[in-house]
Amino acid sequence: MKSRNTSRLSRTAAVLLVAMLPACSTSNISRQPSTSAKSAKTVPVVATAYGASAKCNSKWAGTNAVGGRLKSGAVTSAAADWSRFPLGTKFRVKETGQVYVVDDYGSAMVGKDKVDLFKTNYRDVYRWGVRNVQLEIIEWGSFEESLAILKPRSRNRHVQSMVQSLEAKLRSGQTERAG
Repeated sequence: MKSRNTSRLSRTAAVLLVAMLPACSTSNISRQPSTSAKSAKTVPVVATAYGASAKCNSKWAGTNAVGGRLKSGAVTSAAADWSRFPLGTKFRVKETGQVYVVDDYGSAMVGKDKVDLFKTNYRDVYRWGVRNVQLEIIEWGSFEESLAILKPRSRNRHVQSMVQSLEAKLRSGQTERAG
């Protein structure tokens, strides 16, 4: 039991250390939250949950929007409107301490401050339900990468909406957290 607690503390310390490190690359400018606005660091959202099966993901069961497997563990997959929380955004749910990365999207999130958190089984999906939570942004994802992936998929209305919003943000230079 002692080694499990030590391991958990080590992981927690590593996550906290990574969260406190400054960005090293100038290409990450759009990933940095505004330090002048408190809302840029902590964001209130509605959080729901989803599973990997066809029941939640239809023909994309088990995969995220970039073609990889849905992640579970120290960092878990999440879906969001990529024009609000772009691909690669890493956040911690303050109420649970769990860390997630946005690597998926869904029509129910578009236009809303809402995230869908991946759970490995339906008992946990149903147990989670719908909650109002606070997200602590650890690292902002890339609006540019989000747009590059979404643009070829814009025959779907919800994707068109994200593309239009992303293009407007990039044109106006509004690539920091903007709601």
